[in-house]
Amino acid sequence: MSKPTHKKITRSHTSAIGKAEEVVALIQKIPAVTKISLGIIKHIGVGKPTVKFHVITGGCKAVIRGNISIQEIFVYTKEVEFVQNKIKGCFK
Repeated sequence: MSKPTHKKITRSHTSAIGKAEEVVALIQKIPAVTKISLGIIKHIGVGKPTVKFHVITGGCKAVIRGNISIQEIFVYTKEVEFVQNKIKGCFK
């Protein structure tokens, strides 16, 4: 796990699991994304990387499952569908 650094990421929690790190690197470059908030990491065992989305006020929550962990990422944007499609591209 590493600590991504960028103006769009909030300071309260800055660690990201491998797959989430890839997603964060991608969405930081999208001008429509105004803020990214990384959630707590939970270790859940071996599995296939996937992503699920939930609409929130001001954006979406992406629940990202890596190989052994899961993490929520809150993405603040007015272009929710566009951002979700970009994130889904990391899982193909």
